[in-house]
Amino acid sequence: MLSAELELADLDARHLRNWWRLLSPPHALDAPAWALVVVDGAPTKPIKVIVAGRGAVDTAPYASLAELAKRLGVGAVIALDRGVIRALSEEIEGVLQPAMDGVAQALVALRALKKHANRGIWTEPSLLDVLPAPSYEPLQKTFDLLVPDNSALVAYIIDDDRARIHASIIAVKRGGDIVRAGTHRAIADALPEAVLARDWPTSYERALVAIEKRFAKPSLAVFLERATWQRIVGGPTDQLARELDAKHVVIDPSPTWLMGLLSGAAVAAMAGRAARGLANMLPQSARDRASALAHRAQAVMKESGAHPFALLGFDPIELWQRLRQHYKE
Repeated sequence: MLSAELELADLDARHLRNWWRLLSPPHALDAPAWALVVVDGAPTKPIKVIVAGRGAVDTAPYASLAELAKRLGVGAVIALDRGVIRALSEEIEGVLQPAMDGVAQALVALRALKKHANRGIWTEPSLLDVLPAPSYEPLQKTFDLLVPDNSALVAYIIDDDRARIHASIIAVKRGGDIVRAGTHRAIADALPEAVLARDWPTSYERALVAIEKRFAKPSLAVFLERATWQRIVGGPTDQLARELDAKHVVIDPSPTWLMGLLSGAAVAAMAGRAARGLANMLPQSARDRASALAHRAQAVMKESGAHPFALLGFDPIELWQRLRQHYKE
């Protein structure tokens, strides 16, 4: 997925910093540090507490990692039993190979961490309980299925006052791997940032033309403003469909598989309130049958391979719904 010879050029440091802020939960921005706790057998029996950027600190007894995180003013806490540190290192190093794809290496580490979750490794928030750890092969096959070779993936976030671009990323896939990545800086001479930002709902097409000339023809490109992004990540589950319906988000080009997912989401968003009202008028038995039928239809689609994420073994959309709570203020 990530080429060992990945070319990084024309990167805008401001855009990269803003991506970090956009992708981080709001509370993590208020307390960006994290703490590592070496414990003796239980997460509330600390031997040593280390806070990123501060070093080792003393702390009074605590009843939970959540309490410790609040006391230290950090966004996350990782507690490692001293007895599992060596075993964890051996498990990871025994599998890693220099020629491994970077994503494959990360998955090896994640699987090892999950193996010891709540049995030598504890986290706050408890993301290890939520994050799946698929093997590399189905992840690569899904990537190849959904993203064509020799194409570019594009994402732009525009400042709310449309004075400039808040964040951007352009990545090229070739031979199954991301081989090149950059930001708007790579095409700024053909389309100045201020010009694109000012009239992005129409001028984004000029950006796509410039990207095709400098990188590759985009197979997926997303454009939206920062406030729209914040509403989507922190709003109701159907917020993306509502923003699309209001034309606050532009996805162009949009692959067929994504259009299918978005069409279903849009229908659900528009019909949501009316459907709930109608459901309340039906007897419980009828509602139960309808719910069972809907779930069965989804299962059949996944089992038949028609679902775009069928190979993964998990649904990224369902995963996102579970993670969204961390993005709410």
